[in-house]
Amino acid sequence: MMARSFFVVVALLLLAEVSGFEEGTSNPGFVARITRKGLEYARRFGVAILKKELSTIKLPDFSGSFKVGWIKSVAYDFYRLKIHHFELRNSDLRLRPRQGVRATLSNNYVFISGNWKVKKAFVTLDGTFDVSVDDISISVSLNLGKDPSGRPTASVARCRNSIGHMSVDISGQLSWILNLFHERIENNFKNILEQKICEMVRKSTTSHLEPYLRTLPVTLMIDQTAGIDYSLVGAPQVNSQVLDTPFKGEFFGRNWRSPALFEAPSIRLPEKHDHMVYFAVSEYVFNTASWVYHQAGRMNFTIQNRHIPPDSPIRLHTSSFRAIAPRLSRMYPNMELELETTPESAPFLTFTPGNVTFMPVIDIQAFVLLPTSSDRKLLFQLRVTTNISATISANSDRIVGSVTTGSKLKLELKHSNVRFINVELMEAILNYYALHTMYPSLNAKLEKGFPLPLPRDTHLNSLELQVHENFLLLGANLD
Repeated sequence: MMARSFFVVVALLLLAEVSGFEEGTSNPGFVARITRKGLEYARRFGVAILKKELSTIKLPDFSGSFKVGWIKSVAYDFYRLKIHHFELRNSDLRLRPRQGVRATLSNNYVFISGNWKVKKAFVTLDGTFDVSVDDISISVSLNLGKDPSGRPTASVARCRNSIGHMSVDISGQLSWILNLFHERIENNFKNILEQKICEMVRKSTTSHLEPYLRTLPVTLMIDQTAGIDYSLVGAPQVNSQVLDTPFKGEFFGRNWRSPALFEAPSIRLPEKHDHMVYFAVSEYVFNTASWVYHQAGRMNFTIQNRHIPPDSPIRLHTSSFRAIAPRLSRMYPNMELELETTPESAPFLTFTPGNVTFMPVIDIQAFVLLPTSSDRKLLFQLRVTTNISATISANSDRIVGSVTTGSKLKLELKHSNVRFINVELMEAILNYYALHTMYPSLNAKLEKGFPLPLPRDTHLNSLELQVHENFLLLGANLD
Protein backbone atom coordinates (compact mmCIF):
# COMPACT_ATOMS: atom_id res chain seq x y z
CA MET A 1 0.00 0.00 0.00
CA MET A 2 2.81 2.40 0.91
CA ALA A 3 4.73 1.79 -2.31
CA ARG A 4 1.59 2.08 -4.42
CA SER A 5 0.63 5.45 -2.92
CA PHE A 6 4.12 6.83 -3.38
CA PHE A 7 4.20 5.85 -7.03
CA VAL A 8 0.83 7.53 -7.60
CA VAL A 9 2.28 10.85 -6.49
CA VAL A 10 5.55 10.33 -8.32
CA ALA A 11 3.64 9.42 -11.47
CA LEU A 12 2.18 12.92 -11.35
CA LEU A 13 5.47 14.49 -10.34
CA LEU A 14 7.35 12.90 -13.19
CA LEU A 15 5.16 14.69 -15.68
CA ALA A 16 7.16 17.78 -14.84
CA GLU A 17 10.06 16.36 -16.82
CA VAL A 18 8.18 15.82 -20.10
CA SER A 19 10.41 16.45 -23.06
CA GLY A 20 9.41 16.50 -26.71
CA PHE A 21 5.73 17.25 -26.09
CA GLU A 22 4.26 19.92 -28.30
CA GLU A 23 2.67 22.85 -26.59
CA GLY A 24 -1.02 22.43 -27.28
CA THR A 25 -2.90 25.42 -28.58
CA SER A 26 -6.20 24.12 -27.24
CA ASN A 27 -7.23 24.08 -23.62
CA PRO A 28 -7.15 20.76 -21.73
CA GLY A 29 -10.34 19.08 -20.63
CA PHE A 30 -8.72 17.69 -17.50
CA VAL A 31 -5.95 19.02 -15.27
CA ALA A 32 -4.21 17.15 -12.45
CA ARG A 33 -2.47 19.23 -9.78
CA ILE A 34 -0.12 18.09 -7.04
CA THR A 35 0.47 20.40 -4.08
CA ARG A 36 3.26 20.75 -1.52
CA LYS A 37 1.23 18.45 0.73
CA GLY A 38 1.32 15.79 -1.95
CA LEU A 39 5.01 16.42 -2.44
CA GLU A 40 5.67 15.91 1.26
CA TYR A 41 3.66 12.68 1.12
CA ALA A 42 5.81 11.47 -1.77
CA ARG A 43 8.99 12.41 0.07
CA ARG A 44 8.01 10.64 3.29
CA PHE A 45 6.96 7.37 1.74
CA GLY A 46 9.57 7.53 -0.99
CA VAL A 47 12.31 7.60 1.64
CA ALA A 48 10.86 4.50 3.28
CA ILE A 49 10.76 2.67 -0.05
CA LEU A 50 14.26 3.74 -1.03
CA LYS A 51 15.62 2.72 2.36
CA LYS A 52 14.17 -0.75 1.88
CA GLU A 53 15.58 -1.00 -1.63
CA LEU A 54 19.06 0.23 -0.65
CA SER A 55 19.18 -2.25 2.22
CA THR A 56 18.89 -5.07 -0.32
CA ILE A 57 21.99 -4.04 -2.27
CA LYS A 58 24.18 -7.07 -2.85
CA LEU A 59 27.78 -6.03 -2.45
CA PRO A 60 30.34 -8.00 -4.47
CA ASP A 61 33.34 -9.73 -2.99
CA PHE A 62 36.66 -8.11 -3.72
CA SER A 63 40.28 -9.17 -3.43
CA GLY A 64 43.81 -7.86 -3.85
CA SER A 65 47.32 -8.17 -2.62
CA PHE A 66 49.93 -6.12 -0.79
CA LYS A 67 53.55 -6.41 0.33
CA VAL A 68 54.55 -6.55 3.97
CA GLY A 69 58.29 -6.34 4.60
CA TRP A 70 59.96 -9.75 4.71
CA ILE A 71 56.60 -11.52 4.18
CA LYS A 72 56.46 -9.94 0.72
CA SER A 73 53.20 -10.39 -1.26
CA VAL A 74 50.07 -11.34 0.67
CA ALA A 75 46.70 -11.98 -1.02
CA TYR A 76 43.51 -10.93 0.71
CA ASP A 77 39.79 -11.48 0.11
CA PHE A 78 36.77 -9.67 1.52
CA TYR A 79 33.59 -11.71 1.08
CA ARG A 80 30.04 -12.23 2.39
CA LEU A 81 29.56 -8.49 2.49
CA LYS A 82 26.15 -7.66 3.92
CA ILE A 83 24.32 -4.40 4.63
CA HIS A 84 22.71 -4.58 8.05
CA HIS A 85 21.39 -1.06 8.32
CA PHE A 86 20.86 1.77 5.84
CA GLU A 87 19.64 4.97 7.47
CA LEU A 88 18.31 7.86 5.37
CA ARG A 89 18.38 10.88 7.64
CA ASN A 90 17.73 14.09 5.71
CA SER A 91 15.69 14.14 2.50
CA ASP A 92 14.13 16.72 0.25
CA LEU A 93 11.92 16.46 -2.82
CA ARG A 94 11.44 19.63 -4.83
CA LEU A 95 9.63 20.92 -7.86
CA ARG A 96 12.04 23.03 -9.86
CA PRO A 97 10.60 25.30 -12.57
CA ARG A 98 11.90 24.30 -16.01
CA GLN A 99 13.96 21.52 -14.43
CA GLY A 100 11.37 19.12 -13.03
CA VAL A 101 11.72 16.91 -9.96
CA ARG A 102 14.84 16.54 -7.89
CA ALA A 103 15.33 14.33 -4.84
CA THR A 104 18.25 14.88 -2.49
CA LEU A 105 19.25 12.80 0.52
CA SER A 106 22.08 13.84 2.83
CA ASN A 107 23.88 12.82 6.02
CA ASN A 108 22.94 9.18 5.46
CA TYR A 109 24.50 6.20 7.20
CA VAL A 110 25.14 2.54 6.37
CA PHE A 111 26.57 -0.32 8.42
CA ILE A 112 28.19 -3.29 6.63
CA SER A 113 29.80 -6.48 7.95
CA GLY A 114 31.51 -9.45 6.39
CA ASN A 115 34.47 -11.82 6.41
CA TRP A 116 38.09 -11.54 5.36
CA LYS A 117 40.96 -13.87 4.80
CA VAL A 118 44.61 -13.54 3.85
CA LYS A 119 46.67 -16.20 2.20
CA LYS A 120 50.43 -16.67 1.92
CA ALA A 121 51.64 -19.91 0.43
CA PHE A 122 49.95 -22.65 2.46
CA VAL A 123 48.95 -20.38 5.33
CA THR A 124 45.42 -18.92 5.47
CA LEU A 125 44.18 -16.59 8.20
CA ASP A 126 40.67 -15.17 8.47
CA GLY A 127 38.38 -12.99 10.55
CA THR A 128 35.47 -10.56 10.40
CA PHE A 129 35.10 -6.88 9.71
CA ASP A 130 32.62 -4.04 10.25
CA VAL A 131 32.29 -0.93 8.10
CA SER A 132 30.54 2.25 9.22
CA VAL A 133 29.87 4.83 6.51
CA ASP A 134 28.67 8.33 7.44
CA ASP A 135 27.65 11.44 5.53
CA ILE A 136 26.43 9.72 2.36
CA SER A 137 24.79 12.17 -0.07
CA ILE A 138 22.49 11.12 -2.92
CA SER A 139 21.03 13.37 -5.62
CA VAL A 140 18.55 12.08 -8.23
CA SER A 141 16.88 13.88 -11.13
CA LEU A 142 13.99 12.18 -12.89
CA ASN A 143 13.14 12.43 -16.55
CA LEU A 144 10.02 11.41 -18.46
CA GLY A 145 9.42 10.61 -22.07
CA LYS A 146 6.50 8.98 -23.80
CA ASP A 147 5.93 5.83 -25.78
CA PRO A 148 4.19 5.82 -29.17
CA SER A 149 0.77 5.56 -27.52
CA GLY A 150 1.35 8.74 -25.53
CA ARG A 151 1.80 6.99 -22.19
CA PRO A 152 4.60 8.41 -19.99
CA THR A 153 7.86 6.55 -19.45
CA ALA A 154 10.27 7.25 -16.59
CA SER A 155 14.06 7.21 -16.39
CA VAL A 156 16.79 8.56 -14.14
CA ALA A 157 18.29 11.57 -15.88
CA ARG A 158 21.09 11.94 -13.34
CA CYS A 159 22.19 10.19 -10.17
CA ARG A 160 25.12 11.31 -8.06
CA ASN A 161 26.30 10.19 -4.66
CA SER A 162 29.29 10.84 -2.49
CA ILE A 163 30.76 9.14 0.56
CA GLY A 164 31.85 11.34 3.44
CA HIS A 165 33.49 9.40 6.30
CA MET A 166 34.25 5.67 6.39
CA SER A 167 35.56 3.55 9.25
CA VAL A 168 36.69 -0.08 8.76
CA ASP A 169 37.15 -2.23 11.88
CA ILE A 170 38.99 -5.49 11.16
CA SER A 171 39.26 -8.25 13.78
CA GLY A 172 40.87 -11.68 13.87
CA GLN A 173 44.33 -13.20 13.84
CA LEU A 174 46.93 -10.84 12.37
CA SER A 175 44.21 -8.31 11.55
CA TRP A 176 46.83 -5.64 12.27
CA ILE A 177 48.37 -6.49 8.91
CA LEU A 178 45.19 -5.52 7.07
CA ASN A 179 44.78 -2.42 9.23
CA LEU A 180 48.09 -1.21 7.83
CA PHE A 181 46.36 -0.94 4.47
CA HIS A 182 43.02 0.38 5.65
CA GLU A 183 43.12 3.31 3.21
CA ARG A 184 43.26 1.00 0.19
CA ILE A 185 40.51 -1.19 1.66
CA GLU A 186 38.33 1.82 2.46
CA ASN A 187 38.69 3.05 -1.12
CA ASN A 188 37.50 -0.34 -2.35
CA PHE A 189 34.40 -0.11 -0.18
CA LYS A 190 33.82 3.48 -1.25
CA ASN A 191 34.00 2.66 -4.95
CA ILE A 192 31.64 -0.30 -4.54
CA LEU A 193 29.06 1.71 -2.60
CA GLU A 194 29.13 4.67 -4.98
CA GLN A 195 28.51 2.36 -7.90
CA LYS A 196 25.84 0.24 -6.22
CA ILE A 197 23.75 3.10 -4.78
CA CYS A 198 23.00 4.71 -8.16
CA GLU A 199 22.70 1.27 -9.74
CA MET A 200 19.94 0.44 -7.25
CA VAL A 201 18.19 3.79 -7.83
CA ARG A 202 18.10 3.11 -11.58
CA LYS A 203 17.00 -0.48 -11.02
CA SER A 204 14.12 0.64 -8.78
CA THR A 205 12.98 3.08 -11.45
CA THR A 206 13.09 0.39 -14.14
CA SER A 207 11.51 -2.42 -12.13
CA HIS A 208 8.96 -0.47 -10.09
CA LEU A 209 8.20 3.00 -11.37
CA GLU A 210 8.24 2.37 -15.11
CA PRO A 211 5.82 -0.61 -14.94
CA TYR A 212 3.57 1.40 -12.65
CA LEU A 213 3.52 4.32 -15.08
CA ARG A 214 2.41 1.93 -17.78
CA THR A 215 -0.82 1.45 -15.83
CA LEU A 216 -1.71 5.14 -16.28
CA PRO A 217 -4.59 5.08 -18.76
CA VAL A 218 -4.23 6.86 -22.08
CA THR A 219 -7.65 5.77 -23.28
CA LEU A 220 -10.44 4.11 -21.34
CA MET A 221 -13.45 2.44 -22.89
CA ILE A 222 -16.62 3.42 -21.06
CA ASP A 223 -19.11 1.13 -22.80
CA GLN A 224 -19.98 -0.18 -26.28
CA THR A 225 -20.47 3.37 -27.54
CA ALA A 226 -17.74 5.60 -26.17
CA GLY A 227 -14.29 5.88 -24.65
CA ILE A 228 -12.34 8.74 -23.10
CA ASP A 229 -8.94 10.07 -24.17
CA TYR A 230 -6.60 10.93 -21.29
CA SER A 231 -3.46 11.57 -23.34
CA LEU A 232 -1.22 14.49 -22.43
CA VAL A 233 -1.82 17.63 -24.50
CA GLY A 234 1.01 19.90 -23.40
CA ALA A 235 3.97 20.47 -21.15
CA PRO A 236 3.11 20.63 -17.44
CA GLN A 237 3.37 23.94 -15.64
CA VAL A 238 5.71 23.82 -12.65
CA ASN A 239 6.40 26.30 -9.92
CA SER A 240 7.77 25.92 -6.42
CA GLN A 241 4.33 25.20 -4.96
CA VAL A 242 2.33 23.11 -7.45
CA LEU A 243 2.54 21.10 -10.63
CA ASP A 244 -0.33 21.23 -13.13
CA THR A 245 -0.52 18.54 -15.79
CA PRO A 246 -2.94 18.94 -18.74
CA PHE A 247 -4.81 15.97 -20.21
CA LYS A 248 -7.04 15.90 -23.26
CA GLY A 249 -10.11 14.70 -21.37
CA GLU A 250 -12.21 14.07 -24.46
CA PHE A 251 -14.83 11.42 -25.17
CA PHE A 252 -14.73 9.67 -28.54
CA GLY A 253 -16.88 7.18 -30.38
CA ARG A 254 -15.84 3.56 -30.05
CA ASN A 255 -16.35 2.91 -33.77
CA TRP A 256 -15.24 6.29 -35.04
CA ARG A 257 -12.90 9.01 -33.90
CA SER A 258 -13.31 12.59 -34.98
CA PRO A 259 -12.46 15.78 -33.08
CA ALA A 260 -15.20 17.60 -31.25
CA LEU A 261 -16.68 20.59 -33.07
CA PHE A 262 -16.08 22.88 -30.09
CA GLU A 263 -13.15 23.75 -27.85
CA ALA A 264 -12.63 23.42 -24.14
CA PRO A 265 -12.92 26.62 -22.10
CA SER A 266 -9.91 27.76 -20.11
CA ILE A 267 -9.45 26.47 -16.57
CA ARG A 268 -8.17 28.79 -13.84
CA LEU A 269 -7.52 26.71 -10.75
CA PRO A 270 -7.93 28.46 -7.40
CA GLU A 271 -5.05 28.58 -4.93
CA LYS A 272 -6.00 25.64 -2.75
CA HIS A 273 -3.48 23.49 -0.89
CA ASP A 274 -5.54 21.51 1.64
CA HIS A 275 -5.33 18.24 -0.28
CA MET A 276 -2.49 16.27 -1.84
CA VAL A 277 -3.95 16.32 -5.35
CA TYR A 278 -6.61 18.26 -7.22
CA PHE A 279 -8.41 17.30 -10.40
CA ALA A 280 -10.07 19.97 -12.53
CA VAL A 281 -12.69 18.42 -14.82
CA SER A 282 -13.87 20.84 -17.50
CA GLU A 283 -17.48 20.96 -18.66
CA TYR A 284 -15.85 20.07 -21.98
CA VAL A 285 -15.39 16.47 -20.76
CA PHE A 286 -19.10 16.07 -20.08
CA ASN A 287 -20.13 17.88 -23.25
CA THR A 288 -17.94 15.75 -25.51
CA ALA A 289 -19.64 12.75 -23.89
CA SER A 290 -23.04 14.25 -24.71
CA TRP A 291 -21.92 14.97 -28.27
CA VAL A 292 -20.62 11.40 -28.82
CA TYR A 293 -23.74 9.73 -27.43
CA HIS A 294 -25.96 12.06 -29.46
CA GLN A 295 -23.98 11.31 -32.64
CA ALA A 296 -24.36 7.58 -31.97
CA GLY A 297 -28.14 7.92 -31.58
CA ARG A 298 -28.01 6.78 -27.97
CA MET A 299 -30.17 9.72 -26.87
CA ASN A 300 -33.08 8.68 -29.08
CA PHE A 301 -35.78 6.77 -27.25
CA THR A 302 -38.99 5.05 -28.24
CA ILE A 303 -41.64 5.04 -25.54
CA GLN A 304 -44.09 2.15 -25.76
CA ASN A 305 -46.84 0.87 -23.52
CA ARG A 306 -44.44 -1.42 -21.70
CA HIS A 307 -42.50 1.64 -20.53
CA ILE A 308 -45.53 3.30 -18.92
CA PRO A 309 -45.77 2.86 -15.13
CA PRO A 310 -48.51 0.34 -14.22
CA ASP A 311 -50.29 2.87 -12.02
CA SER A 312 -50.49 5.49 -14.78
CA PRO A 313 -54.09 6.39 -15.70
CA ILE A 314 -53.00 6.96 -19.30
CA ARG A 315 -51.87 4.21 -21.65
CA LEU A 316 -50.41 4.56 -25.12
CA HIS A 317 -53.68 3.63 -26.78
CA THR A 318 -56.04 5.69 -28.94
CA SER A 319 -58.84 5.11 -26.44
CA SER A 320 -56.76 6.73 -23.68
CA PHE A 321 -56.03 9.79 -25.80
CA ARG A 322 -59.63 10.99 -26.24
CA ALA A 323 -59.06 13.97 -23.97
CA ILE A 324 -55.74 14.80 -25.65
CA ALA A 325 -56.80 14.37 -29.31
CA PRO A 326 -60.61 13.96 -29.59
CA ARG A 327 -60.53 12.86 -33.24
CA LEU A 328 -57.84 10.24 -32.67
CA SER A 329 -60.03 7.38 -31.41
CA ARG A 330 -62.45 7.87 -34.30
CA MET A 331 -59.73 7.93 -36.93
CA TYR A 332 -57.81 4.98 -35.46
CA PRO A 333 -60.06 3.02 -33.10
CA ASN A 334 -58.46 0.60 -30.62
CA MET A 335 -54.91 1.00 -31.84
CA GLU A 336 -51.67 1.31 -29.94
CA LEU A 337 -49.42 4.37 -29.99
CA GLU A 338 -45.73 4.98 -29.51
CA LEU A 339 -43.69 8.11 -28.92
CA GLU A 340 -40.25 8.79 -30.36
CA THR A 341 -38.04 11.28 -28.54
CA THR A 342 -35.01 12.87 -30.22
CA PRO A 343 -32.89 15.76 -28.93
CA GLU A 344 -32.64 18.58 -31.44
CA SER A 345 -28.94 18.73 -30.59
CA ALA A 346 -26.56 17.31 -27.99
CA PRO A 347 -27.53 18.87 -24.63
CA PHE A 348 -24.54 20.67 -23.13
CA LEU A 349 -23.88 21.19 -19.43
CA THR A 350 -23.16 24.64 -18.08
CA PHE A 351 -20.98 25.01 -14.99
CA THR A 352 -21.41 28.10 -12.86
CA PRO A 353 -20.21 28.49 -9.25
CA GLY A 354 -22.16 25.97 -7.19
CA ASN A 355 -24.44 24.85 -10.04
CA VAL A 356 -24.52 22.46 -12.98
CA THR A 357 -27.45 22.79 -15.37
CA PHE A 358 -28.44 21.90 -18.90
CA MET A 359 -31.47 22.77 -21.01
CA PRO A 360 -32.28 20.03 -23.49
CA VAL A 361 -34.63 20.66 -26.40
CA ILE A 362 -36.40 17.48 -27.50
CA ASP A 363 -38.64 16.58 -30.41
CA ILE A 364 -41.44 14.11 -29.65
CA GLN A 365 -43.27 12.41 -32.48
CA ALA A 366 -46.45 10.41 -31.80
CA PHE A 367 -47.24 7.47 -34.09
CA VAL A 368 -50.19 5.10 -34.39
CA LEU A 369 -49.29 1.46 -35.03
CA LEU A 370 -51.44 0.05 -37.82
CA PRO A 371 -52.70 -3.45 -36.96
CA THR A 372 -52.80 -4.70 -40.56
CA SER A 373 -49.16 -3.99 -41.34
CA SER A 374 -45.85 -3.04 -39.78
CA ASP A 375 -46.38 0.54 -40.86
CA ARG A 376 -47.14 3.43 -38.58
CA LYS A 377 -48.52 6.89 -39.21
CA LEU A 378 -47.38 10.19 -37.76
CA LEU A 379 -50.08 11.82 -35.63
CA PHE A 380 -48.44 14.93 -34.19
CA GLN A 381 -45.09 16.43 -33.29
CA LEU A 382 -44.17 18.33 -30.12
CA ARG A 383 -41.20 20.40 -29.06
CA VAL A 384 -40.19 19.97 -25.41
CA THR A 385 -37.96 22.28 -23.39
CA THR A 386 -36.90 22.03 -19.76
CA ASN A 387 -34.21 23.06 -17.32
CA ILE A 388 -32.46 20.18 -15.55
CA SER A 389 -30.15 20.42 -12.55
CA ALA A 390 -27.27 17.99 -12.31
CA THR A 391 -25.48 16.89 -9.16
CA ILE A 392 -21.95 15.67 -9.75
CA SER A 393 -20.02 13.78 -7.12
CA ALA A 394 -17.03 11.47 -6.90
CA ASN A 395 -16.02 8.29 -5.17
CA SER A 396 -12.59 6.75 -4.77
CA ASP A 397 -11.87 6.44 -8.49
CA ARG A 398 -14.82 7.74 -10.54
CA ILE A 399 -16.89 10.80 -11.35
CA VAL A 400 -20.59 10.04 -10.96
CA GLY A 401 -23.76 12.09 -11.22
CA SER A 402 -27.51 12.38 -10.95
CA VAL A 403 -30.20 14.73 -12.29
CA THR A 404 -33.29 16.36 -10.89
CA THR A 405 -35.87 18.50 -12.58
CA GLY A 406 -35.08 22.19 -12.46
CA SER A 407 -38.38 23.06 -14.12
CA LYS A 408 -41.32 21.16 -15.57
CA LEU A 409 -41.35 20.07 -19.17
CA LYS A 410 -42.79 22.76 -21.44
CA LEU A 411 -44.50 21.58 -24.62
CA GLU A 412 -45.09 23.35 -27.90
CA LEU A 413 -47.12 21.85 -30.76
CA LYS A 414 -45.07 21.83 -33.97
CA HIS A 415 -47.40 19.86 -36.25
CA SER A 416 -50.62 17.82 -36.07
CA ASN A 417 -52.35 15.46 -38.48
CA VAL A 418 -55.29 15.02 -36.11
CA ARG A 419 -56.13 18.72 -35.69
CA PHE A 420 -56.67 19.71 -32.03
CA ILE A 421 -54.15 18.57 -29.41
CA ASN A 422 -54.62 19.34 -25.72
CA VAL A 423 -51.03 20.40 -25.12
CA GLU A 424 -51.50 21.18 -21.43
CA LEU A 425 -52.85 17.70 -20.68
CA MET A 426 -50.06 16.09 -22.72
CA GLU A 427 -47.58 18.20 -20.78
CA ALA A 428 -48.93 16.91 -17.45
CA ILE A 429 -48.70 13.32 -18.65
CA LEU A 430 -45.12 13.69 -19.86
CA ASN A 431 -44.06 15.38 -16.61
CA TYR A 432 -45.48 12.43 -14.68
CA TYR A 433 -43.58 10.01 -16.94
CA ALA A 434 -40.33 12.00 -16.63
CA LEU A 435 -40.55 12.11 -12.83
CA HIS A 436 -41.37 8.43 -12.35
CA THR A 437 -39.57 6.75 -15.23
CA MET A 438 -37.20 8.91 -17.28
CA TYR A 439 -35.18 10.52 -14.46
CA PRO A 440 -34.78 7.31 -12.41
CA SER A 441 -33.63 5.45 -15.56
CA LEU A 442 -31.15 8.21 -16.44
CA ASN A 443 -29.81 8.35 -12.88
CA ALA A 444 -29.20 4.60 -12.90
CA LYS A 445 -26.86 5.11 -15.86
CA LEU A 446 -25.21 8.21 -14.39
CA GLU A 447 -24.39 6.30 -11.21
CA LYS A 448 -21.89 4.26 -13.23
CA GLY A 449 -20.02 7.48 -14.08
CA PHE A 450 -16.64 7.46 -15.78
CA PRO A 451 -13.19 6.67 -14.36
CA LEU A 452 -10.52 9.17 -13.38
CA PRO A 453 -7.06 8.77 -14.98
CA LEU A 454 -5.48 6.94 -12.04
CA PRO A 455 -2.83 4.21 -12.05
CA ARG A 456 -3.74 0.65 -11.15
CA ASP A 457 -5.22 -0.03 -7.68
CA THR A 458 -5.27 3.65 -6.75
CA HIS A 459 -8.06 5.10 -4.65
CA LEU A 460 -8.82 8.57 -3.35
CA ASN A 461 -10.14 9.63 0.04
CA SER A 462 -11.12 12.80 1.94
CA LEU A 463 -12.85 14.01 -1.21
CA GLU A 464 -13.96 17.62 -1.58
CA LEU A 465 -15.87 18.69 -4.67
CA GLN A 466 -16.66 22.23 -5.81
CA VAL A 467 -18.27 23.60 -8.96
CA HIS A 468 -16.48 26.59 -10.49
CA GLU A 469 -16.96 28.56 -13.67
CA ASN A 470 -16.55 26.07 -16.55
CA PHE A 471 -15.08 23.26 -14.45
CA LEU A 472 -15.45 20.93 -11.51
CA LEU A 473 -12.69 20.87 -8.88
CA LEU A 474 -12.06 17.66 -6.96
CA GLY A 475 -9.61 17.74 -4.05
CA ALA A 476 -8.42 14.44 -2.57
CA ASN A 477 -5.80 12.65 -0.56
CA LEU A 478 -4.35 9.24 -1.39
CA ASP A 479 -4.80 5.98 0.49
